[in-house]
Amino acid sequence: MADADEMDIDPHPPALVAGENGIYQHDTIRGGDSAAAAAAAAGPGGAPLYEDDIYAEVEDDDDDDEDDVTSEVSDADSDELELRANTARFDAQKEAFVAEQRGSDAAAASGMSVQFPPADPTKTTMATATTTATSAAVAGGGGKAAAARPRRKLGPRKAARPTPDILFRLSLASDAYDHKDYEGTITMLSEIIRINSETHAAWTLLSNVHEDLGDREKATMCRMTAAHLVPKNVAYWITTAVYALDGVEDMEDGPEKQAALDRALTCYSQALVADKRNIEARTGKADVLMMQGHSSLALAQYQRALEFRPLNIRTVRNMADVALDAKDPRRTCESAKAAYRRVIDHLQTAGTFEAEEGRFAWSDLRIYLEFFAVFEQWQAAAQELKQISRWMLGRRDELYWDHWLDDDREWDLHDDRRIMVPEYVPTRFPQDSYGQGLPVDLRAKLYVYRHKQGNEYEAAMHLRLLDPTTETAVDDFMDFPDCLKDIGNALLEGEKADQALLYFQLYRRIADAADGDIVVDADVLVSQGRCHIALGDKAAAEECFIAAIEADEDNIDARVQLANMYEGEQQQEGREEAFLLVREAMNLEAKKQNETAPGKRRGPYKPRKPRDPNKPKKERPPKPPGERRLPRRLINAEKRKQQDIEMTEVASKNYQVMQELRDQVYSSGSDEQTKAAWMRAAKGLVDDFRSYKQFYPWEKYIKYLGYGGNVQGQASLPARNMKLAAMAERLQQNLAPAEGEEQGTTVAAARVVPQMHRGIPFNKWLDIFLDYAFCLVRAGQRREAYVVCHAARDSTVWMATDTTFLIHLAWASCAVYAGDEETCVAIARYFMRDYMPGTDSYRMFSAMCRVCQTPVSWYTSGPAQKFILRQIKTMDNIIMKKMKKEAEMADGGNENGHDQIVATSGDSDNDDGIALDVCLLTIYGHILFTTTSYTYALSYLARAASMDPHNCLINLSMGLAYLHYALKRQATNRQYLLTQAFAFLFRYYRDRLEGEVSRAQRQEAHFNMARAYSLIGLGNLANDYYTRVLDEVAEVGEESDESKMVKGMGNEDLTIEAAYNIRTMCFLLGDLEGAKAVAERWLVL
Repeated sequence: MADADEMDIDPHPPALVAGENGIYQHDTIRGGDSAAAAAAAAGPGGAPLYEDDIYAEVEDDDDDDEDDVTSEVSDADSDELELRANTARFDAQKEAFVAEQRGSDAAAASGMSVQFPPADPTKTTMATATTTATSAAVAGGGGKAAAARPRRKLGPRKAARPTPDILFRLSLASDAYDHKDYEGTITMLSEIIRINSETHAAWTLLSNVHEDLGDREKATMCRMTAAHLVPKNVAYWITTAVYALDGVEDMEDGPEKQAALDRALTCYSQALVADKRNIEARTGKADVLMMQGHSSLALAQYQRALEFRPLNIRTVRNMADVALDAKDPRRTCESAKAAYRRVIDHLQTAGTFEAEEGRFAWSDLRIYLEFFAVFEQWQAAAQELKQISRWMLGRRDELYWDHWLDDDREWDLHDDRRIMVPEYVPTRFPQDSYGQGLPVDLRAKLYVYRHKQGNEYEAAMHLRLLDPTTETAVDDFMDFPDCLKDIGNALLEGEKADQALLYFQLYRRIADAADGDIVVDADVLVSQGRCHIALGDKAAAEECFIAAIEADEDNIDARVQLANMYEGEQQQEGREEAFLLVREAMNLEAKKQNETAPGKRRGPYKPRKPRDPNKPKKERPPKPPGERRLPRRLINAEKRKQQDIEMTEVASKNYQVMQELRDQVYSSGSDEQTKAAWMRAAKGLVDDFRSYKQFYPWEKYIKYLGYGGNVQGQASLPARNMKLAAMAERLQQNLAPAEGEEQGTTVAAARVVPQMHRGIPFNKWLDIFLDYAFCLVRAGQRREAYVVCHAARDSTVWMATDTTFLIHLAWASCAVYAGDEETCVAIARYFMRDYMPGTDSYRMFSAMCRVCQTPVSWYTSGPAQKFILRQIKTMDNIIMKKMKKEAEMADGGNENGHDQIVATSGDSDNDDGIALDVCLLTIYGHILFTTTSYTYALSYLARAASMDPHNCLINLSMGLAYLHYALKRQATNRQYLLTQAFAFLFRYYRDRLEGEVSRAQRQEAHFNMARAYSLIGLGNLANDYYTRVLDEVAEVGEESDESKMVKGMGNEDLTIEAAYNIRTMCFLLGDLEGAKAVAERWLVL
């Protein structure tokens, strides 16, 4: 190897030393290490260590990539290789030196000589060649090197070989697994992973253990971890993905299924990172995306897969399915259509129906024809249908039929018209390869295509063969019932409602005969309802539309059709129901436009498997009842009456359940099942009451249903939404009461309200509402409880003062239980403003805010302050007017002036009993005190003190306000403020001790004075008052809680607080013995 001077490089190059996690980092050999660097050319035993030793393993790994290695070596690459060689020589010399020293010591101890093996001459020759090549590359300034050097393969390093200890532990874990000792196996494998988490066999065995235990999620995660240890193993990634998808088709839509799909998607993506040309991984990823509903992403993956295997029929089917399911099929169907056409052309040329991974079948033709329907290419669709059907029936050679573009005589059942074609030979092909061999659904498509083209003659010829009135019609259409919907809609479009109705009725008969395999969906019901409207049978149409809404809660067409039918009714109730239906349709339309999440989709096509006849049919779980409001029947009076009877029976059962379980629910030992049953019954009753429009004003009712928004100003909506908005606005204007009519309408409505509903009196209904609200808030559902209370308040049934007070009181109780200070303040404003303005209401406001275990943010909030201040200003204004009036009368003012004052003073009869309220002033002073606005608080507390000078609470509040104000940095005259503070505090102290007071009240006075002295640092004076607190209980002694209660201590005993403060002061002053004595005497529980 050439010297550093000969190579014209730094004699102390940066070396690569082993860092954390096996990552090499640069270091620099400096100072005294230069000698070691110069001697680094010698390996163990004096043999030099060359670059070929370093890259031997790399060359073994890169044998498959030698053809791709370039011969371009830049200056930087050459320097880096040289530095790595020098670093390796230094490490080898160090290891050789240590081994030599250890060997010499051992030999000296045993009397034996140590000899190292001689250098390998082949390595010397290879090292010389390497050095020459590197020097030539450096001298050439980036030219081609003399010999190509293999590149280092990028990617994560290989996992270290398991140590003997790990292998021994793995064998023990495997034996435990064979003996079904799963717990012991998990323990041993966890220890192995703790020692070396890159042990692939440990993760694989752990996955098998979790699989045997039935925990597929953990088993999948272990397999994925093991796959990350061999990231280039594509087969293992694919196997893991297949394992993750096992059983996903039987899962219900939810987080569990989504998590399984996400894990499978991750595995397929990692497989593609390792090998982007792998078709199995590509199609697998597309299948998962398809099951997740990401149509555009799945389509892109299928297109890339078809670039490598364009004749894979399963991939083409899945691609066609996602293309048809996209938001804009016109943009995505063209590529899928071309892929199908490419497969068909290849199969026709090859003369076979067998494609890659499947066989071309009639179902593929049906999918292929859907693309022409998307583009509305009816002529081309009919031509493709006839041409491909002819090929599938074995008559591809009869190309002359392609000239008959607008004539379908080829598919007649008999030869009456076919024999008129000169090229036709009746005996060449069997008769079942013509009209008799065409599937019934394809003939239905031919009818639709000819109808769309306007070719009514050929359409009638096909329709004659699709007769729904024959005895065998159910059997004929049993395998293809969907074609009946296409025929019926085409007939309905052609204003042949009577014929269309026959096909929809046949569909329903087939669904009944199929025993659950075929479902009457909302589209069939809507179309059948339209037929009844066209025939003038509104009652039957109403039943169809309501059934469609029950089958599909998000169906828009049924609501629009039902609203159009109700709008024409003369009754007010019909227009109201039409407005509600239109608003529902608009909300659903907006929800559909804003919905970004993919919808529910079926899985991808897979290789066909024969169905096991012994396998039991999977029963469909019953569909849970929807939460959406169902429209009321207005036309079919008999059905409406029957519906009311059924709802009354359900309400009676729910009420009976509530009565039976009421005592158990409110007892402390009730179980969760009993509570759940009671709450279900209560919810059913509450929902039934709220859905009754007569019990609510129209504005409140539509607001409860969620349709109270304005329908104007929606020019950005699509055309359909604009029509709905115009209809809703028209209905709303017709429903709005005339000017001056609202109050009379309300009174009239109040008169016609009955005294009970569903056989239950209204006072019992109120109990149901309030009890349900209490149970909801106890279950942690405070928002739902507030909604129930709000619904009770808005009802026109409970407008009396006592019932309104009871509702708000229950509402406040729910808020207090939930600790919701915001709602407490809002409800308290009702009592202060509407129900009973006065001292009791103000005290209730303070009490509700006090019992909430939350910060005082809402008690001191801006709205609360402004509300209280408005109350004070209102009282001041009334009182000032009264005082001015009295002064004018005392001065003997003239009569005109007196009349003017009376006129401006408002309702004097109502103002006579209004005066300044001490409680109101004190509350506002406390609010300002809490916000540290002591100056403003003192002004309102002083007004309260002037009205009630011996009120202990007011004097205490003023003393504390002065005291805290004196402790502020901005205080100008602190001595004056402290004097004022203790003047009010001593007034409070004297007033509190006067008369016959309990021991607890005396303790309170002593304790408050002690705390005041402690606050300003006068501990000696505070200690005196704390001692008085303890003296109050000295006479009680070691008595029971009942005796203390009798002697006036109650639950407000402040002994522990006072003793703790004395102990703290003694400890701070260094009196440890005194602190210990107080603690042993008073603080030992």
